Amino acid sequence: MIREVQATDLHIIDFSVVEEVIQVRIRLCREGSISRSAEAPGGGMHPALYEILHITSGKVRFRWMSNVCEAEAPAVFIMSVSTPHLLESLRAEAKFRFIELAEWDRFTFTDKQIDRWNFMQTRKDIYSGALAAAIIQSLDFVHHLQSTGVADQSQTLEEVCLLEIQKTYKLIEHILNDSGKAGGGQYKPKPSEMADLLIEYMDAHYKEDITLHRLADVVRLNPSYLVRMFKKQTNTTPFDYLRDLRLKAAIRYLSVTNLPISSIVEEAGFKSVHYFSRTFKQEYGQSPAEWRKRFRKTGAIDNM
Repeated sequence: MIREVQATDLHIIDFSVVEEVIQVRIRLCREGSISRSAEAPGGGMHPALYEILHITSGKVRFRWMSNVCEAEAPAVFIMSVSTPHLLESLRAEAKFRFIELAEWDRFTFTDKQIDRWNFMQTRKDIYSGALAAAIIQSLDFVHHLQSTGVADQSQTLEEVCLLEIQKTYKLIEHILNDSGKAGGGQYKPKPSEMADLLIEYMDAHYKEDITLHRLADVVRLNPSYLVRMFKKQTNTTPFDYLRDLRLKAAIRYLSVTNLPISSIVEEAGFKSVHYFSRTFKQEYGQSPAEWRKRFRKTGAIDNM
């Protein structure tokens, strides 16, 4: 029997709505890599452009505005227009893809939402769920259509790319809203994750002048709470850890190089020769020069 189908029986797609949704243009879709030995971080600032940065392999430190976080691939960072940003590799090499979007007057994310999403990339399990995994799938699909040139040859496929990007942002919006309901607001890493992040940061920057406020900026914590949290997780304070890290670096320089003590002080991150020598003797019972002399006679590293 043939039945007349009423409009209410079907989900009708209004293509005028689709056309309205995709009022945005892909300016650039590229991929690249950055090495840990790079002289300067990658990044910059793009006036009038929105950006999606997809980390496909490695581990990175990403800075945007006054924020910083570290994340392992896969990770997806989003940026609004004119956002200064820098990318560093924390391993031998990190690979990434990026999409620059122009002429978009319907971007609805606030700076607070962008920050929340970007900080969520520190979570190692963020893409284990189906919805977040769909974000990666969409970006992979867009990259394939753009990098092979197929999208340039078909207006329909170009629109498919834009719809996939719109889908990506909608999924991000949903995940943010859902995490807000479940967790009462911005995602907060576990204390153990924050301690690990601080350790990784000090391991990478021990030569620099690291202050408590600088560490607090890394994990966005109150400085006094940071010290208590770190000690609870590691049984030591951040600056005791940093001192031991610098002493170990100094031991390495003393044992395998002929650098003068003054140069080792600088390479290991100590502020002065006097402070270094006093700290070294308190820890090892000998001055740096005496330790080096004894090591060259015996070849043994002890008291560590």
